[in-house]
Formats: sequence, structure tokens, C-alpha cells
Amino acid sequence: MQNILRFFIRYRMVISLLLLQTLGLSLTYARSLAHQNLYWAQVLERQAQWRGWLNGWETYLNLREENFALIAELSRIRSAAEPDSSKPPVQAYEEFGFDFVPGRLMFIAHNGAEPWGLIDIGRDAGLKPPFAVLGSSGIIGIAYETTDGFSRVTPLSHPSMRISASAERSGHFGTLQWHSANARFAEFVDVAYEADLKKGDRVVTDARSDLFPAGWLIGTIDRVSIDSTQFTKTALVRLAADLYRQQVVMAAFSIRKVEQDSIAP
Repeated sequence: MQNILRFFIRYRMVISLLLLQTLGLSLTYARSLAHQNLYWAQVLERQAQWRGWLNGWETYLNLREENFALIAELSRIRSAAEPDSSKPPVQAYEEFGFDFVPGRLMFIAHNGAEPWGLIDIGRDAGLKPPFAVLGSSGIIGIAYETTDGFSRVTPLSHPSMRISASAERSGHFGTLQWHSANARFAEFVDVAYEADLKKGDRVVTDARSDLFPAGWLIGTIDRVSIDSTQFTKTALVRLAADLYRQQVVMAAFSIRKVEQDSIAP
């Protein structure tokens, strides 16, 4: 408090002059018509600028609402007048008794006890489960569930997977099943004891399968073992398809199976 008093005492002359000047200007503006006009002109100009700014934003917002309404109306008219083109038509083709539909493998999850994957085609493409899913380098698995736009895939790395297969070079057939040690390998089991299996031989799907077209690559033999109790051979097969990446796939639906089922007793 003492410091404040000292400040006023020290600068009392300056403060007095400022107060007198402020009072004089106030009286001058209050009694002078010219100064009053200047003051109110400035006030009205600022108000006009403020109102213009507000009106500009109101006009802009109203235009946006009108544009949105026009876009919605245009979309409604187009949807009523034109066919739905949100999805390009799926280019399917038939070969060897199978319908082939192109799609894309989105992922395969291997972090659980039962691996599963997803492809971006389903009932909209005319697919009915079960059907085979084939990659460009080898088979991926089987789709057992579909929605309008997607299909759930059971990959070769699933514990329950069993596929009819044969050795391409010798023609001996057996069954391909998942190998528990690594998702990149499978076992080719129940092969005849006299089969001439060698490392590097290609293992392919065969005609016994109702789901897979014959001759589609599964993988190559990595090593061969003999089961002396069953008098059969077992081969460890390195899978040709990479089940850990996104890739283009083909859904293969057997037309012959539908025909066979239609005449079966």
C-alpha cells in the first residue's frame, strides 16, 4: 500500500495532466457536433462490418444445406434411374467343370487354435459353400461360410483340414493334412509303400476331390519317411501358397458336384 502511495505522490503531476487531458477531450467530444458525428460514424461502420461478417457465414451455411439437399435428391434420382454400379461386376468363367470367380485374400489369422481367413467375394458373386480357394502359386483352403460380400476360409494350416492329393510325377495318391509343427508345411500321408517319392516332387490335387480341380499345385516334398507298421509312406510337404500375405485368389465352385448330388439316390 505504501508503494502505491509513493507512486501517486511521485507522479502526481503527470497523473493530474493525464486526467485533465482525458476530461478535456471528453467534454470536447460531448459538446462538439462534428466529433459526435465522427464517433457514431465509426460505431456504425464497425456494426455494419460485424453484420456483414455474420450474414456472410449465415449465407454460406444456408448454401451448404441447400447443396446437401440437392446432392441427396440427385442421388435418389440416379439410383431410381440407373442400375447399382457401386460394385463392379465379377468376371467369372467356367473351365473343367468348375466356376472360377476372382477375388482377394484379405488375411489369415494364425494366432488361435483354429486358423481362419477372409476373402472379399461371397453370395453376390454366385458362390455357395463349400468351395475351394486357390492362390496363384498354390491352394489356400476351403470356404464353408459366406455372406453377400465375403467368405470365411478354412486354410490348409487348420488342424481339421484333409485334402485328396497325389504325387504328380508318380501318380500315387494319398491324403494331405496339417502338420502341427509349422503352418508352412503339411503331411502327405497314407501313400502306398511302393510309391517312388523323392524330395522336390510336386504334390497336386487329384480327381477324387469334390471341391478342388485336379492338378492344382499344393506344394513340394521336403522329406519322406516310412511307416513300417502301416506299410505306407509319409512325406513332409512345403506348401506352395504363402498363407501369411494378402494375394489375389480364385474361388472354384464345382458344377459337377451339384450335378452329381442332383442324381444321387
